[in-house]
Amino acid sequence: MSLDRAKAMAYVESYGRTWESWDVERFIALHSDDVVYVAHPQETVVGREALRRYVHKEQIAQGAVSVRMGKPLIDADRVAAEFWVTATNGEDEASIAGCFIAQLDETSGLCTRFREYWFDLEGHIDAFDGWGD
Repeated sequence: MSLDRAKAMAYVESYGRTWESWDVERFIALHSDDVVYVAHPQETVVGREALRRYVHKEQIAQGAVSVRMGKPLIDADRVAAEFWVTATNGEDEASIAGCFIAQLDETSGLCTRFREYWFDLEGHIDAFDGWGD
């Protein structure tokens, strides 16, 4: 059985929208109670409460963000997408270019396992030609 394309697309769109608005509770609601969220090779959070703490920490670090999501790639119960973020925290400006792979429950559409990789860049940088395709 494979993941419904609409559920995968909805996850990616909601992921970006809730990140950009820092709607932490709606962000958390995209994930299962026992989600395993690998935010960095040396930082794994397990469960919604730990994810809530992680997202609050990121909100403080990143400040105001503009989030763009690339076209998702969907295979079986996984969806992958690039993201491009510009962040402004006080006078500090940064860009974050990365991608994630999310494993979604085929029935609920909730993310059960997540991992991401990204690059932190100084200043607000535009995405390169072909990004997100």
